[in-house]
Amino acid sequence: MRIASLFSGAGGFEVGFGSAHNTILLNDIAPSAISVLRTQFPQATLIEDVRNVQQGDINSADALVAGFPCQDVSIVGGQRGLAGTRSALVEHVFRLATAIRPAHILLENVQSIRFVHGGRVLLYLMYAAEKLGYSWAYRTLDSRAFGLPQRRRRFYFMASRDSDPGEVLLSDAGSTLPANSLDPSLPVGFYWTEGRSGHGLTADAIPPLKTGSSIGIPSPPAVLFPNGGVKIPTIETAERFQGFPEGWTEAAPPRLRWGLVGNAVSVPVVRWVSDRMNSPAVWDRKLSSPMPDRPIWPLAAWGDGRGLRLAVKVQEAPSSLELGRISDGNYTWTDLSDRALTGFVNRARESRLRYPEGFLERLEARLR
Repeated sequence: MRIASLFSGAGGFEVGFGSAHNTILLNDIAPSAISVLRTQFPQATLIEDVRNVQQGDINSADALVAGFPCQDVSIVGGQRGLAGTRSALVEHVFRLATAIRPAHILLENVQSIRFVHGGRVLLYLMYAAEKLGYSWAYRTLDSRAFGLPQRRRRFYFMASRDSDPGEVLLSDAGSTLPANSLDPSLPVGFYWTEGRSGHGLTADAIPPLKTGSSIGIPSPPAVLFPNGGVKIPTIETAERFQGFPEGWTEAAPPRLRWGLVGNAVSVPVVRWVSDRMNSPAVWDRKLSSPMPDRPIWPLAAWGDGRGLRLAVKVQEAPSSLELGRISDGNYTWTDLSDRALTGFVNRARESRLRYPEGFLERLEARLR
């Protein structure tokens, strides 16, 4: 396929689709992303402002892909939906789709798009696809089920002009992810920047990588190891946690690399979608039921483009589940500072959150 990529970031879609497809256009306004994209995809046209991308730039595209800005639909963001200036930029995807009518539109965002702001952003996506006469499907997928040691639930939306996107996203009903049962003999990931209102405790993996502060201060999750060490991943390890090769974002300033990686689309998930686009299969309509009312949309759904909308009961992991584990990999780490760890423990002790027995005590032993 010829692919036009909007809000390209670090290029996760492009790496996932691989060399079998031709990226004809890239787009991102962030200087750090521009540096990486120009380095990694020197042959592709790059237009910085999505508002400047016009029909003539992408007329030959078979697919429009976009990991559009999530700040206004994220739980930790403003939750302003399309009233926010950043997430509203997704409207340019459909502006261009209306002009060129590509065979496919593929979008990625945070899974909370299903319910924040009353679910209206997802309602807009469904309506915009139907207005074009495209059938659509969406599904929540967890990156950890694709071999990455990162619990990262993300929303994938596909609209197609002449084919059924359900045959791509829904035909594999999937497997159930194992319970997040913490075991002191295995690493435990957590957000050291939190503690009072959340912690992100994750067994043998990290919670979702974040972008860091608005001024580029990185805040990768920490990991408590069975030997009592408390460490954070290096930027190279964080790249691997998203499926990129080590050093993929080296062209960006060091501090800003974390934001690129935290915002990125997980490469193996896109590769799975690409493989299924090459080999579509019929999906089981027995797994569907009438679409519920808002404000919380289901984890997966399908629409025929003419008004029929169905909830679909599929899992967040494919049947080829390959659970990513920190303990299975050879990763590089640095120590979390005593000051940062002390701050987390103090916040955790003051909070009303429940922590597993012995977890905070092990952190305090590390400080002693």
